[in-house]
Amino acid sequence: MQVREPEVGVVLTGPWSHAESALSRERAARFARRVAARKRLRAALEVPVTSESVPGLVADLVALQDAADAGVLGPADLLARLRLADRVASWAAAHASAALADYAGPAGPDDAVGELAQAQVRRDRHLRLEVRVARGISDDAAGRDIDAARRLAADLAPVRAAWSRGEVSSRHVAVVLDRTRLCGADLTAAVLDRVGARLVSTSANRIGAVITAALAGLDPAGQADRARTARRHDVGVHYRGLPDGLAQIVATHRVEDARAIMELVDDTADRLLAHRRDCDPCAAALPDEIGPARAAAHLALVLREDADGTAPTAAVDTDGCAGRSGHAAGTATVVRTPSRGRGRRRGSRRGELQVVVDLATLLGLAEEPGLLASQPVPAAIARELAGECGSLRRIVTDPVTGHLLDYGTRVYLPDSLKEFVSARDGTCRSPGCGQPAARSQLDHVIAFPHGPSDVANTHALCKRDHDTKTDGDLDVLDHRADGSATWRTRHGQTGVTPPRPYLPGTGIGPPPDDDPCPF
Repeated sequence: MQVREPEVGVVLTGPWSHAESALSRERAARFARRVAARKRLRAALEVPVTSESVPGLVADLVALQDAADAGVLGPADLLARLRLADRVASWAAAHASAALADYAGPAGPDDAVGELAQAQVRRDRHLRLEVRVARGISDDAAGRDIDAARRLAADLAPVRAAWSRGEVSSRHVAVVLDRTRLCGADLTAAVLDRVGARLVSTSANRIGAVITAALAGLDPAGQADRARTARRHDVGVHYRGLPDGLAQIVATHRVEDARAIMELVDDTADRLLAHRRDCDPCAAALPDEIGPARAAAHLALVLREDADGTAPTAAVDTDGCAGRSGHAAGTATVVRTPSRGRGRRRGSRRGELQVVVDLATLLGLAEEPGLLASQPVPAAIARELAGECGSLRRIVTDPVTGHLLDYGTRVYLPDSLKEFVSARDGTCRSPGCGQPAARSQLDHVIAFPHGPSDVANTHALCKRDHDTKTDGDLDVLDHRADGSATWRTRHGQTGVTPPRPYLPGTGIGPPPDDDPCPF
């Protein structure tokens, strides 16, 4: 769809006594600038996006930015400039994908076995490391980017070409990648041929349905198999920390299971909202909003306990096997999750919640932010949550940089090296990795027994990055007792991982360095 602005014409007749006034000259100049900007914008939108035209289009965008800053562009002009900027951005994103594909090279054969398969795994692990360092992203994101770049260079080359011409957006490309990820080269080509011009004329939020319909028409049996595979393997539950003392749990289920869960949550939430209207304490605790009501209902359903105080039982139909040979009709596997810890009151939360707050703030003498699940929280929230803790742990940090110096036990006894390093580092110390240190390995920078087992020679590395270091794709050049490290990748990227401040707001400025990094 193309949007054209109406032409504007002005005809002046008769004498104008104020023709030479400063105000009239300013208005005339402003009007002339608006007309020139609109003319330049229209001309730029008519130019095809190519490698030869992009420098000129970028110059047009810069000039139009100046016009926007001067306030001479109207709302329609600003929207047209947005369309132009999106086209240039699509060209740049497509070329970034091409650059990544050129760097990563094609993927290895899917049927590789033995030493060839191991070499392929090591190569891909190294490539993800280099890309995540270069882009400042996670390892998973780097792996997805490499896979997408390879597919766009091969099976989805027509999509990348349309992307580089600014005909489709990055959102279109992401949908195409997702909907064709389990398809072979021949089926992908047939799908693109059937979709045809609809790829560039359909909005990003609807193109997925178009591709799925094409798959169902071209390969109905295969699409059914792919759906079964997705329904079996693409389910799961994921946790992500959020600011302000919140966290997000994202659950992916089969659609019928998800609908059943939401119906149960909605029914429970409706009962909670109906109850709170007649109960003053509940009205004060629960807002009259469906979102908080659903959250309260979900919490009550998931964390409720049986009458004996143990974790709730759940009947699980293991992949629909009830009624098959060897299973009595209408039966299911009964799963009981063991309760963690002893002496907890009925209905209490399970799992450890670590609230980090400095002593002055805990006592109400200061208002420094605390730390909850690696996210900063206001001092008042940290005090409220600390009041619910069942135990306290003495932690000593550097007063300037904030990095961890001592991690005492609940009875103030010296702790093990592994527990200290895990608390000091927080996550895997490889650049760009966010794997929690509690699920990582303790690595000796200088291999034991040549290097000592002390805080200056040990750090947390997840298994993947531990293997990466062992393979020589990541070299730790220097490591210190505060957790800081200087590293270099096989392809020459270098950097410094600074010590982790144990509390937010500390270590903002660079710490004194009597031995600066040479890079």
